[in-house]
Amino acid sequence: MNNSLTILRSILLPKEEICNKAELYFREECGSVKCCDNGAYLNICGTAAFDTYFNSLAVMKYTEYCMLSELFLRLRVCGSFVLRIFGAVKSERGFIEKLLLEKRLESRACADDVTELTAFLKEGYAHIYFRLEAEDGRFFGGEYLCGSEKPNGVNMAVVICTFKREKFILHNLKEINSYLAKSTVFHKNNIHFYIVDNGKTLNSAEVANKNVTLIQNENTGGSGGFTRGYYEAVNSGRNFTHVLFMDDDIVLDCEMLLRVYAILRLRRQELKELSVGGTMIRLSDRVTQHEAGSVWDGKRLNSIGQDIDITQRENVLETAYYPEGNYNAWWFFCFPADWHEKHGYPLQLFVKLDDIEYSLRCADRIAVINGIAVWHDDFDTKYVGFQEYYIKRNELIMTSVNKQKGYALWQARKLCASVLKQTIFQRYFLADLIFRAYKDYLKGWKHFLMTDTASLNRELMGSCQPLLDDNELMEKYGVYYDEKKYIASRMEKSHLKKQFLSLNGILLPSFMYRRDKDGFYITDLAQPRVTNFYKHRRMLHYDTAAGKGYVTEIKRRKLWKYLFMLFFKCIGFFFRYPFVRHGYKKHLAELADFQGYLDRMDKHDR
Repeated sequence: MNNSLTILRSILLPKEEICNKAELYFREECGSVKCCDNGAYLNICGTAAFDTYFNSLAVMKYTEYCMLSELFLRLRVCGSFVLRIFGAVKSERGFIEKLLLEKRLESRACADDVTELTAFLKEGYAHIYFRLEAEDGRFFGGEYLCGSEKPNGVNMAVVICTFKREKFILHNLKEINSYLAKSTVFHKNNIHFYIVDNGKTLNSAEVANKNVTLIQNENTGGSGGFTRGYYEAVNSGRNFTHVLFMDDDIVLDCEMLLRVYAILRLRRQELKELSVGGTMIRLSDRVTQHEAGSVWDGKRLNSIGQDIDITQRENVLETAYYPEGNYNAWWFFCFPADWHEKHGYPLQLFVKLDDIEYSLRCADRIAVINGIAVWHDDFDTKYVGFQEYYIKRNELIMTSVNKQKGYALWQARKLCASVLKQTIFQRYFLADLIFRAYKDYLKGWKHFLMTDTASLNRELMGSCQPLLDDNELMEKYGVYYDEKKYIASRMEKSHLKKQFLSLNGILLPSFMYRRDKDGFYITDLAQPRVTNFYKHRRMLHYDTAAGKGYVTEIKRRKLWKYLFMLFFKCIGFFFRYPFVRHGYKKHLAELADFQGYLDRMDKHDR
């Protein structure tokens, strides 16, 4: 066996502090398989299968992106085992499994056993995986090892942007530092971390060390924070080949760093621009795949592999056949460090769609492979109202600077739909922000270029209804959180025909409205239902997780005002959109100049 082999990926076992869902790591096919000593080893008295999300090797994907001349499986065992290697390929009837080889492993003490799999690399298998059978044996993990004729030099800068999330950052840094101390692959010359603290709340003594640089930054949002870290990394003199953007509030298994490193080190020579994206798994249950990359088609985002239970074997095997996306979110995304030289830096959009825009502008190929993933809070449980402004403005800018069509009619339709939606939800302040987003976009590229992002964000936050706790809600509005009302709102039946004809009740006279003894109804802040507002005059929008909310009341005149405004705004938009869009596209180089942005912000401060 070649001593210069690269670890393609380690065999992972569940750990309490990361994820204890055993089905993501191994399956108990028969007998008893127990994870012991917090993932140190498996005690196998039966058969354990490793055709799982984190341990099945998607060999078809790897051979597409990587030049593999050799493949080995190294396992550490103690006891008497039967090892069986399988290959799986998709057919019209589903996945067909083929036994590739079988061998006995014998060891009285913990020892390594290496099995060569090179012969199976060119046989077209989607996945290769193994099963271990023992009467009473211990399995301590292992690795898939690969050889390549000319491995690439890889030097990664990992950029984490944070804002007042000290607990998450300190926990993840503890895990990272512990991992690096034990790593035989990573050292100070091939990986370094940049923590960009937009809240200026982190203590340098707690964070910074030989592996970590702390950067205190103004609150310039995710766009500004990530770009600042990127800028500092490529100007540090460390000669980074790649930059990895990573969210601050994820649950991270540091093995993901090694898996990305291995792909880049073994990537094919013709794929110099290859990026690597990480799948997001929902933190709420830790087994549901939120998405494995996405495709932006110019109108909407189409997530790949959305809401899939990745404990199911068929779903794991299917990941080898996922299409390639043109975007990957910055919860975990690694790209060539020289993008800034070829395409400029990310646009200073503050938050929302910055990651989509930068991928569309720069990415050639994005590799997303099962087993490279992070856990993140569900997005559908969160709602930050003022970000409606960023979503609408940034989408308009994004569709202006990338190569896709502008879809003027689609953008005007979104304006109308968004404003009417917020009107129905009695969130008139958000409808006003949507109008402002379109207005600010139409002011053109120079206005965007000169925007003080931190000041704008403070202004947007100040224009929204503040969230009040239970005591404040009672004191100011005389309302309170009633769990029965909240549950009833989730179960409330729709009256589609009546709702449509009456514009969800807005056109109905007051005497037809429902009367509640307390004078208010409740809707979920993050996921309100249109039905909740049908013939309801006063509404408590409540976040059950935070225990906070705000109160709104129907204002019929707002509907006629907004309909009038939409008519003239849409006409103005159609006339001005082509010219304004051309301006953004023509001046993209100036918009993507981060040094210029820093100089302008410095003038604002003075």
